[in-house]
Amino acid sequence: MKPIRIAITADLHWGTRHPSGNDATRAMAHHLRTDPPDVVILAGDIGAGEHFGSCLDLFADLPGLKAAVPGNHDIWVNQGDPRGDSLEVYQKHLPEECERRGFHYLDHAALLLPELDLAIVGTMNWYDYSWSIDDLPNFADDWEERLRTKRFTLGMHNDANFVRWPTNDVAFTEQLAAKLDEQLRALKVGNIVAITHHPPFRELNYPKPGPPTLNGRLWDAFSGNTTVERILTNDPRVRFVFCGHTHFAREARLGEIQAYNVGGDYHFKRLLTLDWTNGGVAAMEFHGDPGS
Repeated sequence: MKPIRIAITADLHWGTRHPSGNDATRAMAHHLRTDPPDVVILAGDIGAGEHFGSCLDLFADLPGLKAAVPGNHDIWVNQGDPRGDSLEVYQKHLPEECERRGFHYLDHAALLLPELDLAIVGTMNWYDYSWSIDDLPNFADDWEERLRTKRFTLGMHNDANFVRWPTNDVAFTEQLAAKLDEQLRALKVGNIVAITHHPPFRELNYPKPGPPTLNGRLWDAFSGNTTVERILTNDPRVRFVFCGHTHFAREARLGEIQAYNVGGDYHFKRLLTLDWTNGGVAAMEFHGDPGS
């Protein structure tokens, strides 16, 4: 079986007010052009608004296969956004941006590598509060209102301001989980690599040292869901899982699954490279000029 290299990054946040992060992304793209892997995957929070497509442009000339899942920032919209609401951006606008630049939109279909008996599946993943909903009443009497408004003890989750759609978190999570389950059931391969944006496993979520707090339990509520955890851990063909979102590099072993959170941040970027088929995963960091 011919070995291949699969490079995964996340949380590029292209075009934000962190010039050193943009420089780090350029440095990563240059590295990939110098030593191209067989597959490059962007695991969400690529760039909000017009920056999504311009970030893809940095990688569009790479010779291998390219794939992406969006992140929550990628579906943020402003009032009267010409692209439509967040659901339209997710279902129509982002896939079109990917197709124009030769990227496979994993949320719509798996990327098949039949010669390796391998499929790469992906989903933005979402949150339905199930990681902490049973616990939240122990921390705040107004926990239901906090979930509705995404309000912490100080400040709020920006998804409350910029995710605008005719659905809700619970229903959207159910939709994405059902799509992932459908994809997996249809695959006729022996090995699967899964890519998500939001963490699929609690072990890849924000590290929370010390005793539980209200804010920590709220971040759990807004980070993942038990359904995707179950779907991935119950499929024995899933070998590796990669995610982003939290900006914390983490790894975990769940049965036969080796799982990684990429861990890039606004001011620096990380790239993980999976050597298929020996299973080794190497990490690289890219930094820009902190004074830029």
